Amino acid sequence: MKRVGIIGLPQSGKTTVFEILMQGAGAAAPAGAAAKDRVGVVKVPDARIDRLTEMFAPKKTTLTQIQFVDSGAAGHGKHGKGGDLFSAVRQCDALLVVVRDFESALVPSEKGVNAARDLRDIDAELVLEDLAVVETRLERIEKEMRIGKKEAAAEGEALQKCRTALDAEKPLRTIELSAEELRLLRGFQFLTLKPLLVLFNQDESSNRVPPDPGPGALAVTLRASAEREIVSLPPEERAAFREEMGVTEDGLSLVIRSCYQLLGLISFFTVGPDEVRAWEIHRGDRAVDAAGAIHSDLARGFIRAEVVAYDQLVELGGHAKAREKGVLRLEGRDYLVQDGDCMEIRHNG
Repeated sequence: MKRVGIIGLPQSGKTTVFEILMQGAGAAAPAGAAAKDRVGVVKVPDARIDRLTEMFAPKKTTLTQIQFVDSGAAGHGKHGKGGDLFSAVRQCDALLVVVRDFESALVPSEKGVNAARDLRDIDAELVLEDLAVVETRLERIEKEMRIGKKEAAAEGEALQKCRTALDAEKPLRTIELSAEELRLLRGFQFLTLKPLLVLFNQDESSNRVPPDPGPGALAVTLRASAEREIVSLPPEERAAFREEMGVTEDGLSLVIRSCYQLLGLISFFTVGPDEVRAWEIHRGDRAVDAAGAIHSDLARGFIRAEVVAYDQLVELGGHAKAREKGVLRLEGRDYLVQDGDCMEIRHNG
């Protein structure tokens, strides 16, 4: 399961966003992590799974999941080598940065609301955290080189490249790194190298155009105060309430799906009377990788995959018609799985 760390300055609505995710998306109860950090798991909404469930009436329906970590670290104004304030989110696969973009007399802002400034401040904080890690490791490598240990020379070159970028206040996600450099740097879990989704937290009356999140980042807007009211309702009443409030889009689902996209994930489906299930794999994965996502034994004994696209399966009403029309096809282990493929794995054993 992939993990997304949530960070943001005080009064940005970061914790509200986390609580909405937990309350509104079929989440597991949050668990405590480090001081002021909370962890919870949400189901990734997918209308295609809803439609397949209607078609096959399975005993069980299973969605993919993402774990969210609400970090208490950002905005403390502390940097350097005295401890890792971001330890909880450093282990995450991506970052969700909540940026305030609303006025409120109930939640006054000392410096005034300025989303572009706040985003720059957060980026600067993450750059400083990464720079501290780079400098600490480079000091150790330099000592090793002086006593004749040359093994870390390549790692040192990659870190020097990172230091040059960070000294220039450039997040590492904005620079070009080779596959080998990325391999050498993987263990450091650099914050500015992680995929970044910027969530601009607005209110119902906001008509601002959010600032550009910058290279290598995605952005969404969310009216967190409105979403909090909506997710407090029973699921069957939420659509009508959205319409009444003039909220045309399910903001919560948008945020979760954007995180899924940010992580480079796609879904394939297995369907039948026992279970309709979504499985996560990385974009570009092969059929044998999809088999391994289900169970390692399926990958080892892989023979072929029976594949039909979701749209074709729904249009034709089931596998029998799909087979009759010739759109259900057999694919080998190197087939590149497409988002929405409905698959059945044939295997030995």
